[in-house]
Amino acid sequence: MSERDWISRYFAPLATAPGAAGLRDDVAELSGGDGRLIATTDALVEGVHFLPDDPIDTIARKLVRTNVSDVLSKGALPEDVLLTLGWPNSRPESEIAAFASALGDDLETFGARLVGGDTVRSRAGLFLSLTLTGRCLCEHPVRRSGAAHDQDIWVTGEMGAACLGFEALQRGECDSPHVAVYRVPRLQPVSAAHLIANHASAAMDVSDGLLGDASALGEASGVGMKLALEEIRFAGKATDIDTMLRLATWGDDYQILFTSEKTRRETILADADDAGVSVARIGETSQKTGLSITWRGEAVNLPETLGFEHG
Repeated sequence: MSERDWISRYFAPLATAPGAAGLRDDVAELSGGDGRLIATTDALVEGVHFLPDDPIDTIARKLVRTNVSDVLSKGALPEDVLLTLGWPNSRPESEIAAFASALGDDLETFGARLVGGDTVRSRAGLFLSLTLTGRCLCEHPVRRSGAAHDQDIWVTGEMGAACLGFEALQRGECDSPHVAVYRVPRLQPVSAAHLIANHASAAMDVSDGLLGDASALGEASGVGMKLALEEIRFAGKATDIDTMLRLATWGDDYQILFTSEKTRRETILADADDAGVSVARIGETSQKTGLSITWRGEAVNLPETLGFEHG
């Protein structure tokens, strides 16, 4: 059973608060507030989300950024942080110091602050979890479920750099420029939250692969997602379809996928330029549900797996 099935079968029935959104989104609206305060949490496990010999400072930054990515994609700014740290005896105290230093630097970069958490000893590998709150720039977070048919589909940044970095490490090519992106996600600036809050009808972060996440957004909104591969910016300047599909399904991109009305095209491009946000229009929504992809107008068969599958 996949992680998604676990959630829908066992935990979604327990999530009765209105802000939980049935556990179908990346963030929850916290009760007792004005709808603007949200929270998200992500965990990293050694050997699953990072390699055992990854530098400890990069692990700290990855932990922060996986959570910040969720908050920015909802049109919100990061606020408070709770940290859970399961530290194995095999790692020396000097690594804890390096971890804390990098954690503090990245929290400051994204305007967040540590307010508490828990630390325990781990008998296995390193385990980390971070909970981040955010303050929405609109009255509510931009959910996955707000897209309508005949809207533009946009994505920030480029796809596949983390995939290329991981593959380079497997070949022993540690000097590859993509290795740094695999270890420390290259997020858009915090100003991306304003772009989403001002223009997006639906949005989510791209963490499990562009194709899989596009399919999830379309399913949540009840619309079709039609993507044009030639409009997507791929790392390594991929030119063949097989490589593009591999990069579009691997995950760990931590960019923002969003939809918006077609009348906003020029304004989005202008606002993104002013904010220093890299963005590309990569397709459109349709009334017929499901995901479809094309290459220069010709239909392309979907791969068997659209993205990273948990569990």
